[in-house]
Amino acid sequence: MPMSDAVDHRVDPSASPRWMLRLRRAARGQPTFVFFPHAGGSPLSVRQLMAALPLSAGVAAVNLPRGGNIDGISPPRRVARAVDGATNGWLALDQTDDPLRLILVGNSYGALLAYEMAWSLTRAGVPLERLVVSGFRSPDLAPVDAPLYRLPSRRLRAELAARFGMASGDWEGTVAEEALRADLEACDTYRHAHSGRLTIPIDVLHMLDDPSVSSDDLLAWAAVTTARTRITRHAIGHFPWTTDPDAVARIILQLVQDDGRDDAPSVFLQTEATHDERGWA
Repeated sequence: MPMSDAVDHRVDPSASPRWMLRLRRAARGQPTFVFFPHAGGSPLSVRQLMAALPLSAGVAAVNLPRGGNIDGISPPRRVARAVDGATNGWLALDQTDDPLRLILVGNSYGALLAYEMAWSLTRAGVPLERLVVSGFRSPDLAPVDAPLYRLPSRRLRAELAARFGMASGDWEGTVAEEALRADLEACDTYRHAHSGRLTIPIDVLHMLDDPSVSSDDLLAWAAVTTARTRITRHAIGHFPWTTDPDAVARIILQLVQDDGRDDAPSVFLQTEATHDERGWA
């Protein structure tokens, strides 16, 4: 029986932080998608995408502290801290159901978190079905741009809008800016430290209306797994969970239906003409 979609995302500062939320249980044999949103995001970033998925699909979301009066906990400023908290949060959830088909899905900074979460869960003995990423270079590539988190507010806002088409609105000095800067700092200070490679398939969404990451940087995801890497092209922008939730739901559902044939090429590209709804909701 699916859990209610209505979830209270507030965290009592006096309680242990819930760094991972299970929003809906999967029906028997159906996949559970664990979502990692963009920098500055929260479980609320997943709500439209969750509504677009069938009720039989399980849904969970990383719930990093956002600071201020939201949860009273400082946002993590390093990827390792964020992943440790998210891993502990996942392992603390009720795992008494049938074995889960876990698919980690991350966009932008969330792609980096999902990748590191895959390593963390693998070390913890948690089986994963695949990793789905978008809007971020392969983690083993060093950053080439100047750190964003050090910019003053107005310049930061302008730079984010130029690179990613960030939503307009007043946010300087708010809790939203605190969380955003923490996530950007975690992203900008990250350096790849794994000598080995993952052993799970990776699906990379090349979002054609997103100029923030090159096709070569996306192709490089093939270097971080021994399993198959598939790159699919879609006419969507950098924040498709908001602008195109129906399209993203259709895309990830199609990906998990892949038969995983052993004779499939290790890296291949596929294009889908996805309708792009412009603007922010």
